[in-house]
Amino acid sequence: MNTVHPVELFIEVRCEEIPARFVAPAMEGFAAGLGKLLGNLLVGEVRVFSTPRRLAVAAMVIRARPAVQKVITGMPLAQAKGADGEWTPAALGFARKRGGDASALFEHNGFAAIRSVEGGESADRVIAAGLEALILGIPFKKTMHWGTSPARFARPIHDVACLLDGSLVVAQVAGIGTCAHSVGHWLLSPESFPVSSADAWLGHLRDLGIYADRAERHQRVGAQLTAAAEAAGLRIEADADLLDEVVNLVESPRVVLGHFPMELLKLPPRLLIESMKVNQRYFPLFGADGLTNAFLVVTNNPQGNPELIAEGNGRVLAARFHDAKFFYAEDRKRPLARHAEKLGGTVWIRGLGTVAERQAEITTAAIRLSGTTGADPGNLRALGGVLKADLATLMVGEFPELQGHVGHLLATAEGYANAIAIEEAWLPRHSGDKLPSTPEGLGFALAERMTLLSRCFTAEMEPKGSADPQGLRRAAVGLVALVLALPGEAGSLGELYAEAGVPLPATLAEFVVARLRAVLLAEGHPTDLVEAVMAVGGSDIRATAARVRGLAALPKDELSAVRTTFRRVAGLAREHRSAAYALDLLQGHAEYHLHVAVKALPSADRPATEMLDALRRLRPVVDHFFDEVLVMCDDLPLRANRLGLLRSILDRFAGFADFTRLGGE
Repeated sequence: MNTVHPVELFIEVRCEEIPARFVAPAMEGFAAGLGKLLGNLLVGEVRVFSTPRRLAVAAMVIRARPAVQKVITGMPLAQAKGADGEWTPAALGFARKRGGDASALFEHNGFAAIRSVEGGESADRVIAAGLEALILGIPFKKTMHWGTSPARFARPIHDVACLLDGSLVVAQVAGIGTCAHSVGHWLLSPESFPVSSADAWLGHLRDLGIYADRAERHQRVGAQLTAAAEAAGLRIEADADLLDEVVNLVESPRVVLGHFPMELLKLPPRLLIESMKVNQRYFPLFGADGLTNAFLVVTNNPQGNPELIAEGNGRVLAARFHDAKFFYAEDRKRPLARHAEKLGGTVWIRGLGTVAERQAEITTAAIRLSGTTGADPGNLRALGGVLKADLATLMVGEFPELQGHVGHLLATAEGYANAIAIEEAWLPRHSGDKLPSTPEGLGFALAERMTLLSRCFTAEMEPKGSADPQGLRRAAVGLVALVLALPGEAGSLGELYAEAGVPLPATLAEFVVARLRAVLLAEGHPTDLVEAVMAVGGSDIRATAARVRGLAALPKDELSAVRTTFRRVAGLAREHRSAAYALDLLQGHAEYHLHVAVKALPSADRPATEMLDALRRLRPVVDHFFDEVLVMCDDLPLRANRLGLLRSILDRFAGFADFTRLGGE
């Protein structure tokens, strides 16, 4: 048997329909779990496939782990052999623990030893033994059990196909024996067919109209949506999140054009759009004048009657919109201040007060921050009284994704100035989202996140592991984005919190700085630059980001030269604690010119752009110094003087970056 030549392992789990949001993390966990199970049996990457009703992986493996013979030594021979030259009981015990007897013992470099063979396990046995734990260990946010089995999975499992080189691997998963077949669409082609390989499986499913390769399905759905919109003479706005979700809802995608009654376009456009996307997973269509009454739905029934599908989905949508029309009319019968009165009886977070208290806290902080945000305190005070009022409306009760927007609409109708700030207080909702456009919106949004984080960290509710019920990681990322958007010269995180009159626990400061690091890395900046800058402190979010972005924006050759030069400076001078040096010990023009350049450097507290310009001007002078001067010379006083000169450079840029952390190319 050839144990080295790789063969294909294919596993498919078929089950009831899995929620779309579960699919991506499940496939990551499935692939990772397979890698752990196989270990050095695995050759190359794990391929993953998914639809709402099937999760599958394929990988190349060797048939058996390489067998490796090792020599295991025990006690010295003086203890292992008696005076008669026979093995002692201690030596025999050593052998027995490792599955041997006296005949297996031998002398090795003055010790008793035994040979042990590790590896050699066959792939089919490893897979059969670990298959159930692998599949039931796929991570899901929620699991269930069914029938009499104690096993838990996202949805009831129907079958598990498991083949190694086309042959069945016999095992059991949740009481279900493995098989060597698959099935088509649950409604249109439920008959089974044999499986021999991943590619044959993919091809057969494709012939049945099922696209198990998610990337292929994604491309197909996107192309169908674009073509359907163009055929209708309309346009579809890109929504990557919605498209990703819909792709995980279907395995045989087909796009159908539907409509809802024209008179419903009188409702606020965002209400219609959000409801179509969030509640129904429909794609709104737009014309020259904006939103139209047309939409696209991606159905999982490619042979269904498109007219019936369009009519049914249109009725569902119209019913929701008529409800919204009623709710909106009812909400407008009362002023926002009346809605706000209900907030006193609504708990915000258990143990942390009511929504009314939360509203007042945000308003107070926003007013205190007005000097930084440029917001009008009078506007903040007026809008702050109804900032969260829409949470008590019928509309937000039915459409929670419209919180803030409904408040904006109702406040505008009542004549509040800058009413959009009520909606902008929720921005950014996620990474990359738009930011507030008004000073009042910026003030509320900043105060919202600062107070949320402070209250939760003070109450020791910080995120633990993957759990983050209050969305504090998202809030901290939003806080970073908002601080970066502040006008003028914003202060450090500590200064902002002091200005707002809000406590800043040390753990919270570290938490926000960690999010800043993640934001900068997500922007694509080199890791060593981010680490070098943040090593000297990141609590001044704007200054830290400016230093990283400034360095990263340098032309590639100049950035490489800066790395090389100042890494060399740091390498020589970091252990030399004194920045003192004597002018009378300077020798030659290179040392003197470096001294002049150092004295001309701006003070360490200057803005990042000024310090970066100084760094760029200094680099060629330092390079010339290194070309002409031997720093680590034998003359110790002269060496110390030169190291002091270099140390003075490090000290001047101590607040800019830790050059010892700069890597190579």
